[in-house]
Amino acid sequence: MTDFSINFRLPRGFGTILGMGNDAYKLMVAIGSLITTIVLTIGKLLVGILSGSLALVADALQGLIDIIVTGVTVAVVSLSGRGSDPGWTCGREKLEAFAALAEAVLLGIIAVFIWHLAALKLFEGTAPMQLEAWYLGAVALAAMADFIRHLIVKRAARATGSMALEANAAHFLTDSLGTVLVTLGFVGAWYGMPVADTIAAIGVAGLLSYTSYTVGRRALGMLLDRVDPQLSLAVLEVIESFPEVSDVTKLRIRCLPDHHTVDVTIEARLHDLQDIIRLESDLRDRIEHVIGKTDLCAALRPV
Repeated sequence: MTDFSINFRLPRGFGTILGMGNDAYKLMVAIGSLITTIVLTIGKLLVGILSGSLALVADALQGLIDIIVTGVTVAVVSLSGRGSDPGWTCGREKLEAFAALAEAVLLGIIAVFIWHLAALKLFEGTAPMQLEAWYLGAVALAAMADFIRHLIVKRAARATGSMALEANAAHFLTDSLGTVLVTLGFVGAWYGMPVADTIAAIGVAGLLSYTSYTVGRRALGMLLDRVDPQLSLAVLEVIESFPEVSDVTKLRIRCLPDHHTVDVTIEARLHDLQDIIRLESDLRDRIEHVIGKTDLCAALRPV
């Protein structure tokens, strides 16, 4: 018996913007996001200290985490695009999952800290806040900037398949929604209800907890090579639907940020080279139709 293996990858030009390659585009967006994060965090922290707003200080504290995480994202994005070499034969795509998981852990830690501070304020009472009209305008402007940043990073994540940028986009959406809650807390405090600020801080903590869970779950799944069981069964069904296939002895699927890898060993009734070529082509087309961009390594064993 003979084994015949194939290995292919779709071109990486998808997502190229204005002639810029995927890797350069990801790096540009990550650096721009880092600069924006620093400016917004300083602004939020300044207004939070001046006004005495727990919600805004909490929002600024997660901004400090943003600076660290976005800096790590810049480094990871620059490394993950280098591709494979003798030391990294499977490529560096999982570095982005590590960055996303680290971001999820840090978000979870800061969420617990905010939960604690908000609980203390609820039990001990909330002191009156010192507010000025421009505080409200500054916070509303920060919310708008966070949302625009989310849209830009999300578009880049979709175009390049970057998990690190996808985690950043989810985090920045949380920032935007959290800043909206802070704005509502400011409005409540403006009308003589300082407890509204504490309630807003609780909302920020809830958003951070949810984002930490969703981002961490997906990143951990990629690092552990876990895929949706329904996806595996769908791929197996596609392979077994070919009349030439008598048995599938191995099927391994890995989910990477911008594609899947499928490693399969098949026993099939093949008569000549033309049968092998045809089966390879059909396997590739049907599997990609089910799960999208795929690297396929198929060992075909004639029986």
